[in-house]
Amino acid sequence: MKILLCNIALRPESETFPPVACTNLCNALIKAGYDPQFYDIDAKRPSRESLFKYFEEGQFDVVGISAVVSTGYKYTKYLAGIIKEASPKTQIILGGNLAASYEVILRKCQIDVCVIGEGEIVLLNLVKHLEKYKSFKPSEELSAIKGIVFLDSYGTCKFTGYEQLIKNYEIGQPDYGLLEKYSNINQYILDPMSRYDFAYDPRSHETHRLGKKMATIFTSKGCINRCTFCHRWINGYRVIPVQDVIATIKHLMEKYNVGFFCISDECFGENKQWNDEFIESIRPLDVLFQVGGARVSIVHNDPAIIRRLKEAGLTAIYFGVESGSDKILKVMEKNATREENFRALKICSEAGVYTIIQLVIGMPGENDQTIEETIEFLKMSSENLPYFQEVSLNYLQALPGTPCYELLRCRGFLGKSIEDEERYLLKVSNINASEFRHYINVSEEPLSKIKLGRMKIWTMNTINWLRQHNWKFPESCEEKHRKEYADKNTPVYNIKYFLKHSTIVLRIIDFMGDFFWRVICVVNYHSIYGVRKGFLIMLGIIKEEDMSRFKMDAISLKKFLQMKVQ
Repeated sequence: MKILLCNIALRPESETFPPVACTNLCNALIKAGYDPQFYDIDAKRPSRESLFKYFEEGQFDVVGISAVVSTGYKYTKYLAGIIKEASPKTQIILGGNLAASYEVILRKCQIDVCVIGEGEIVLLNLVKHLEKYKSFKPSEELSAIKGIVFLDSYGTCKFTGYEQLIKNYEIGQPDYGLLEKYSNINQYILDPMSRYDFAYDPRSHETHRLGKKMATIFTSKGCINRCTFCHRWINGYRVIPVQDVIATIKHLMEKYNVGFFCISDECFGENKQWNDEFIESIRPLDVLFQVGGARVSIVHNDPAIIRRLKEAGLTAIYFGVESGSDKILKVMEKNATREENFRALKICSEAGVYTIIQLVIGMPGENDQTIEETIEFLKMSSENLPYFQEVSLNYLQALPGTPCYELLRCRGFLGKSIEDEERYLLKVSNINASEFRHYINVSEEPLSKIKLGRMKIWTMNTINWLRQHNWKFPESCEEKHRKEYADKNTPVYNIKYFLKHSTIVLRIIDFMGDFFWRVICVVNYHSIYGVRKGFLIMLGIIKEEDMSRFKMDAISLKKFLQMKVQ
């Protein structure tokens, strides 16, 4: 049987994050005696002609598409169409977070089956079924496979229920051997100095680390929380046994000369016993590592954890702070408070561990007051910070399978038909969450205020830090910004660079105070609504949209939706 697993080209540039889902699924099939191939579409970026030729020559029995990000609908539909055109008998399986939109996918794309949840066991069962029955036509036998959705003989979406999860020790790491065989290993084994969170730490420049490479690993799977903006198929949180993590680290050190590790968990360090064992096990290896995703609860549970991790090699850790407003944190169901977030950031600062404050704006319940609370939170968090406090700012991106997505449906933003919902999925396809054009307003303020909020949060954070540091960016920060714009030497980017990083411009903004933001609000009227309507709004002849029906108390969005249904 000819089996292929592939990913999708999601953003304008290839990811450096290894396609762990595809390599894990390949290994599950290999272990069962099959010989799957992997096509790293994201890394190779083939043209339509190349894709058609590849699948025409391959004539695979089954192709599994991994769409781990819910904004990958447009490319998934495009890819499935090419596969069916080049090889009509090929059966196509879709897995990943995009499968939350299974009804649209099964009706509007040439996908035969969607996998819901973890794929290792489900994919193997589907391959065995295909081997025996030659297709995924609706049948009792297909219905017996857990973890899938397909269109039954009546054209109705049939979900077969969840498959059991794999064991903790079966959770796989990115298989760099498979990536070396099927892709470009230099896409995933990288120079650590390309990351500021390593370059910032003096230990990275020690003589014995020179020339060492950087790789991505995992120590856990899942999350203890279910935030209302975050899509999550699987309940629970599982840690990979420490000895398995250490074995992976040693293998990458020996084979690829890796000395720097990105731990790309969603929810690192929630098991205190595991943390203790990990710290003692990794310390003798003398490697450096950063943690890409953690909750501030690890600091709440163990105030010394950041210091202990740093002593074992930690250079940076990133928390999903999301907001500086307790009201919005409740809407999000973060199960964390503004004070707990502040304390975690303060402990990182005191330990000399780098972090970035990651925020989501435009949530239900967001208003002028919650945005001001976030600005004040940033001001407190960056006080006396030795490095410039970076802030990652994204607009709410309502993803399929989340309460935020259901709010859009409840408010009529998704329309009433499959075609309407597909238009939304196409609208948010391949768009970064930091871009305003994808945002659908569910806040308590008109669009101009939400657009203003993102700029104001970033600008005021920068001004507040510069006030404390004699209006001078640190040299390391200047170098980082220059690198960011080095490959974008165009007049537009040069102007953007000057406006964002010129202390002269920022001093003028600080001097102008509220008047500056009133001017920007007027500019937003024109950019959002056009010159004529923007002018009428500016004169007060007409008003922006009335958001009073979106007002909500400081309660969970899930509870708010339940109240609306009742």
